[in-house]
Amino acid sequence: MRIEKLKTGRTYVYRNGLLRRLERLEDKDGTLSAGFIPIDRKGNEGQLRWSKAETFAHRALGEAKA
Repeated sequence: MRIEKLKTGRTYVYRNGLLRRLERLEDKDGTLSAGFIPIDRKGNEGQLRWSKAETFAHRALGEAKA
């Protein structure tokens, strides 16, 4: 996906099949960062994690369907 298409509050599917809910997009030190919550296969949510928004968008296949 492209960074421009990412929206906060939406859940995305990674290439490995895991789910990530995007919580925040922030500019940290000139780099756009994505704050997300990982969701395991049972539906349990983890702690907020950060990665580069470019990496998050590259690994995300698309938006998860309910």
